[in-house]
Amino acid sequence: MREGRNEEARESLMALLNKEPNNDYAWFLLGNLYCRGQLYREALESYNKAKLLAPDGPAAAAVDWVVEQLTPENI
Repeated sequence: MREGRNEEARESLMALLNKEPNNDYAWFLLGNLYCRGQLYREALESYNKAKLLAPDGPAAAAVDWVVEQLTPENI
C-alpha cells in the first residue's frame, strides 16, 4: 500500500474514532495500519484499546504478535 493511501486510511479511522471512541474494530484496523508501517509502539497502543473494548476479539492475538516484534530499535 502506498504511503498516501496509508495516511488517508489513518485519517479516516481517526475521524471515525473521534465519533465512536468505543469502536473496537476501528482500533484494531488502526493497529493493523500501524503494523504495516512498522510503527509497533503505536500499533500496540491501538490493539490494547481494542482489546480493552473486546477482550475476545482479534486484537488479543495481535497484541501478543506485536510484543514479539518489539526490539530496542523499533520501540
